[in-house]
Amino acid sequence: MSEVTTAVRTRRSEQHKKTKGRRPASRKRSKKSAARFPVRTVIVLALALAAAVAALLTSRTALARLRAQREEEAAAYERLVAQHPVNGTRQWIERYAAENGIEPAFVAAIILNESSYNPKATSGKDARGLMQIVPDTFKQIRDALGENTTFDDMYDAETNIRYGCWYLGYLSRIFNGDPVETACAYHAGPNNVKLWIMKYAADQQNLLIEEIPNVEPLKDTRNYAGKVMDDYAIYFQHYYPDPAPV
Repeated sequence: MSEVTTAVRTRRSEQHKKTKGRRPASRKRSKKSAARFPVRTVIVLALALAAAVAALLTSRTALARLRAQREEEAAAYERLVAQHPVNGTRQWIERYAAENGIEPAFVAAIILNESSYNPKATSGKDARGLMQIVPDTFKQIRDALGENTTFDDMYDAETNIRYGCWYLGYLSRIFNGDPVETACAYHAGPNNVKLWIMKYAADQQNLLIEEIPNVEPLKDTRNYAGKVMDDYAIYFQHYYPDPAPV
């Protein structure tokens, strides 16, 4: 064996001794990373799961609240509709509204605000019956119809509705079918409404509820017209969806 060969073997033997028992650095790092990875993953997954559960609970709570809110709104609306009766007057309202070219839902709203459907109602101004017809208006209607009725007949439900619808039709023609102006005229008289149109309507033609000054004595008519229009919408939706033939 040559001296060169002996020297090479001796050097390899020494290097082997130095590296014996030592693992490559890259392997060591790989095993450390492998040991840490599951713990970190578990923590991340646990946090994600907790967030998902919290989001689900929040979503269910919000959904339950929304459902309860909608149920309460529906119940409140049903209670509101229940406050809009017709009390056996529907056939007369439909008949006489049609004869006078006005919508039955509008007549129903007027009756609700005038007497709450009490045929024996009497005001301090001696307005009588379902549509609270006063003596002067009664005479005007009776003369126009050429009848021999008495003012006591205004306590008769059908006669009162027939007269009231005639008068609403009369006012509606004066104000070109405008329901706000017609309601105001029924409450305060047509001459007052004509004056308000000239003074307060922006176009001096169509009077809006919000254009009526919110001061006495106009305040009462403003509030009255607003209530009539709200009730008109409910009666239209639930009782009289079809307009009266003209």
